[in-house]
Amino acid sequence: MQNLYSHDELIQQIKNCGQSIIDNAESILGDERYFMRVNVSFDILRLKAQVPSIEIKREFTPEKEFEDELTYKELKQRKEIKNGRSK
Repeated sequence: MQNLYSHDELIQQIKNCGQSIIDNAESILGDERYFMRVNVSFDILRLKAQVPSIEIKREFTPEKEFEDELTYKELKQRKEIKNGRSK
């Protein structure tokens, strides 16, 4: 049993994963214009050789599927300015 997490340790790991998801909610969601879905999951394993991990999967549609070239370039430029990467 020494190489297994206790019940209380596992509970704390779940709480830690939940808090990390809360703390990182904005970056988890992202800022894609045509966001479709996000899937957040975490794995907690009983073996002490393993640490919890959080997996994020986002799905979005490419902007050019909906926008003409001019609109696409304008929106891309606004996004770069917003993120401090203007050219």
